[in-house]
Amino acid sequence: MNRFETNEIFLSPGNYASALYFIQTGLVRGSIEASADKMTTWFKKEGDLIIPAGLFNQHPSEEYFNAVIKTTVLQLPLKHINQVLETTPEFRELIILLLLESLAEGQQREKLLRMPAAKDRYNYLAKHEDYILKRVPHYLIASYLNVTKETFSRLHKGLSY
Repeated sequence: MNRFETNEIFLSPGNYASALYFIQTGLVRGSIEASADKMTTWFKKEGDLIIPAGLFNQHPSEEYFNAVIKTTVLQLPLKHINQVLETTPEFRELIILLLLESLAEGQQREKLLRMPAAKDRYNYLAKHEDYILKRVPHYLIASYLNVTKETFSRLHKGLSY
């Protein structure tokens, strides 16, 4: 079990992920380098599983993982996953299902970003991932929605932008 303080980074670009992460408490943010700042690519909350891209084929990470608030994660090391995969074929089906779920989440994010109107993206977020609006700092949500902090503030207050 690992505990991370608010804003603490626990995976950085260029480093290799060595485990799956199960969020026991807290919130985690994935982000990438952008022109001026980091751009948020996803959020995960307690009860969610993080499958780092490149884990199974051991490619270096392209993302930062950081705690949005104090967070506790359980790690399932890749070496243990591989040992179980070798001895328990049924476990392969579980891994495939988890990877498919991760793919579906990425497709939902892509759908969100393809919405041309910021208001539509905000409404989609409110409908499908409302915990983000309730628990994540506004500047990070603005990054996630690919809008300025000012535009997000107007959207959040119900004003026209």
